[in-house]
Amino acid sequence: MVTRAPRGDKGKTAATKTDALRIKLRGRDNAPLSIAEWRDALFEAARQLAQYEPDYRIKTADIYLRIVDENGTQVRINAKNEITIYPYKAAADEHGV
Repeated sequence: MVTRAPRGDKGKTAATKTDALRIKLRGRDNAPLSIAEWRDALFEAARQLAQYEPDYRIKTADIYLRIVDENGTQVRINAKNEITIYPYKAAADEHGV
């Protein structure tokens, strides 16, 4: 008889092992969200977090999206299936004005 080691936290991301805030954006009855609905849900999440703005900052945020076509088949939007976005910086911020 073979004894297996306990599964433990294997497969969990660092965010799930820590006290990271988890935000779930879901469609009605778990139906896929349109891009517009997803955008509105992100704005709502930002609105709810705005009350914490004076005292807290967000260290990192990783968003994992399962994008599907009209048939529900998962698709990739580019070769790496990854986008990195940096906050917009105004020219005045860049030059210390």
